[in-house]
Amino acid sequence: MPVASTVLKFLEKNRVTYHVLDLKPFLSPRDAAVAAGIAPGALMKAVVVHDGVGLVMATMPANHELDIEEFGGLINRPLELATDAQLQKCFHDCTPRFLPPLGIAYGMGTVVHKNFAELDTVYFLAGDRRTVVRVDKKNFQRMYKKYSAAIFASGYSRPAVAKTVAAQQEPVAAKGQAASSPMLDIKSRIRKLGRLPAMPEMGQRILVLRSRGEPDIKSLAEVVELDPSLAAQVMRYARSPFFGYRGTVDSVRVAMARVLGYDMVMNLALGLATAKPFKTPKTGPLGLDAFWYHAIYSAALVQALSGLLPPTIRPPSGLAYLAGLSHNFGHLLVGHMFKEEFMVLNRVVENHPDKDVLKLEQATLGIDHAEIGAMLMDYWKLPEEVVIAIKEHHNENYNGPHAVYPHLVLIADRMLKRHGLGDASSTELPRGLLEFLEISEYQLESVTKRIMDGREGLDTMAQQLAA
Repeated sequence: MPVASTVLKFLEKNRVTYHVLDLKPFLSPRDAAVAAGIAPGALMKAVVVHDGVGLVMATMPANHELDIEEFGGLINRPLELATDAQLQKCFHDCTPRFLPPLGIAYGMGTVVHKNFAELDTVYFLAGDRRTVVRVDKKNFQRMYKKYSAAIFASGYSRPAVAKTVAAQQEPVAAKGQAASSPMLDIKSRIRKLGRLPAMPEMGQRILVLRSRGEPDIKSLAEVVELDPSLAAQVMRYARSPFFGYRGTVDSVRVAMARVLGYDMVMNLALGLATAKPFKTPKTGPLGLDAFWYHAIYSAALVQALSGLLPPTIRPPSGLAYLAGLSHNFGHLLVGHMFKEEFMVLNRVVENHPDKDVLKLEQATLGIDHAEIGAMLMDYWKLPEEVVIAIKEHHNENYNGPHAVYPHLVLIADRMLKRHGLGDASSTELPRGLLEFLEISEYQLESVTKRIMDGREGLDTMAQQLAA
């Protein structure tokens, strides 16, 4: 095959000027350099390794071999070569032993050998056994400079002698970081930025109404109706079969007065309005599509479960709904602010479906979605109950203020996990939490079934929010 399609798209996206050399079939990267009539030190090859969490790509001259121990020291984790199956899955448009040195194009972190930054002309393998790509110094730098998932380093390879380590993949940390440092440390970058995105204007308007304390149905309806799509979602939710309303819901006011109530519409609109403007990649296990499906089902289930609790701990249904809707907001924020890193994280999660998402996030980004989501909601001055629900919704041992909110979200997430939805680490229901909430597993199954029976309306709602 010619240049791999993923590489072509990457080069075009980054406006890289390049020249393709079509050679006679070669047997190795060193052989490719000979066929191209260039020094092996000018041709880049890739070696991909696995660190127990994900794949990391190391690039080096064609006549070098990877020192896997040195490379492991560089990125502060034990390594082993990626398997053929892992390579074939990730580099679906390439021949495994002739991988292009552009892991970033495939959603993985890449360490680029510093030697190449000093050359006037660089050559690299293009994904098959007969094609090499040539770029000049300026275009070589353009390939990597805007990607934080690409790091320049050296000292992890040496001229090949008796044996050579073959080529293979993923995310990374700079030399000098402590052991167990994250691959892509976005936490420190957030600190350096010193700011987070401002709350969307619609969310600010709703918060102003909320701060007044006294219900104002007319004003809330007028604010919601400023955004026709938001108004449509409120009405659609009011028509959901689990509310059992047989009348016509043709306005926000009807939805509020006859089905949902003021508090519910307030929090539903607040959750939808604050999330809507974020530009997060749609695909992947944590992408926008997955986020909204999980959020909509979780919110509906948390709200329904809240009604079963004893009066002494029962939260307002609207605030319970908002906690369920926004508890994974951290994924939206990461995808919005750090798109390349989000791609890497999605690849890691996709390759490790049975591992705890929080641990994968900490290892990859240096922060998890619970922490970053709570950070944003606190910055926006949302209710403390919601901030705590976001921060502690994976922590079954939390017993601080407003514990009912994260416990409801945790239980709902584990019930949804039984139906293939969400990122819960388990489907087990902690006995202590059921006792705290005074709710039985039979009740949980019954309410969850009622929610799942209303899938058509919830699916439509999620699809439109992700569009």
